Amino acid sequence: MVNMHRKSNTSNIPLLQIKFFNTIRTLTTLLFLSTLLILSGCNPTPSHSTNKTASPSTTNANQAKTELKQNQELPTPVIQTESGTPIPAIQGSYCWESMCADYAGDMELLEGQVTVSVLVGENISIHLGTNVPPDELTLVEYVNGVARPISLREGSFQLAQEKGTHYYGAFARWTSPQNSQVSLGDTSFAFVIRGVEKK
Repeated sequence: MVNMHRKSNTSNIPLLQIKFFNTIRTLTTLLFLSTLLILSGCNPTPSHSTNKTASPSTTNANQAKTELKQNQELPTPVIQTESGTPIPAIQGSYCWESMCADYAGDMELLEGQVTVSVLVGENISIHLGTNVPPDELTLVEYVNGVARPISLREGSFQLAQEKGTHYYGAFARWTSPQNSQVSLGDTSFAFVIRGVEKK
């Protein structure tokens, strides 16, 4: 019986070697195809490229975005009512040039801030003081601790019709003209308004 068992092991060796070589061959093929896929994605010039230069308007926008980070300090928001009343903004977290800072949340930033009285329903504008508008500008109002999105129209919004204190948080981001997933910089800020009725 021992001899038969040895014979059985000996006859399995070629089968094991074949399986081993098939596995190695499969892994090598997968590695080669993966490398080929990765390298084909690294070509900076697409195969269907016509080698045309960008239009002047695109070039100007791209150049302005590049200059944005080179020539500008962190944008300081200017918030004011339609009638010209300034509303102070409190700086939040940001990443600009090679500096990033992480601050508390909007509600914590606004603790103890003096509120500015504004007529309910009045239009309020937000300007970031840059020569290039942000690619993304979002605004939220905090109602009972929950962030509610506020729609902006050309950087302006209308104060709610309800009297009382309104807490806001905003986020602005500039992206690379070549890739919208690459951020050139971002900033956030918060402000508080007390809505009042006309006397």
